[in-house]
Amino acid sequence: MAPDITTGTTADHPACADLWTAAIAHRDGTAPDPAVHARALRKLLHTPRLLLVLRDPDRPPGGYTLTHLPTGTDRTAHLTHIAIAPALQGGGRGRRLLEATLARLAETADAVTLQVLHTNTTARALYESTGWHPVAHTRFADSGRPAVLYRKTL
Repeated sequence: MAPDITTGTTADHPACADLWTAAIAHRDGTAPDPAVHARALRKLLHTPRLLLVLRDPDRPPGGYTLTHLPTGTDRTAHLTHIAIAPALQGGGRGRRLLEATLARLAETADAVTLQVLHTNTTARALYESTGWHPVAHTRFADSGRPAVLYRKTL
């Protein structure tokens, strides 16, 4: 049975922050960092936002996306987090979650951006295969690590 994708609530914040922390540690080959967890919790509180959660019955969330929605006249959303539990990666869940997020964003945005580590070739391949285009080289504000800014028109 395929997991459901549902709108997340504040009750999902701790599990999503745990998942983000585990996914970052797995990606970087490091131990989970409490500072990463704290930053994730802060970002989850941002409003307006769209939080979609990948749910398997009777299990913690297997993935989620967090998107800052457009405000004012700028109709560009920013996908802040996309995370899949390390044990579930590689099975198409990330692509499915990304597609569901984009479908929901089309209701309120004309475009969406995201940042990804320059060295994260797996994520970059996913984005490029789904129509995202690199538009700038940047750095993450919280870590200073080199990143690529991607954009997708909806």
